[in-house]
Amino acid sequence: MQGGVETIRPYVEEFVGFAKRHPQLRFLVTEIGCGIAGFTPREIAPLFEAARTVENICLPERFWQVLNR
Repeated sequence: MQGGVETIRPYVEEFVGFAKRHPQLRFLVTEIGCGIAGFTPREIAPLFEAARTVENICLPERFWQVLNR
């Protein structure tokens, strides 16, 4: 809950890299940052652009709505 969206970016990038290196695992992503932190899916979803093609990452529907625009 500190800083802006850019503060979250390196953690998302690290997560996506981890998921790519561990295809045997499945990751169900929640709407991180969209609760008490106060961000919207429109702000957070673009951070997951690289996750679109990672088969073992499942993004929330509202993130897909943003990414598919």
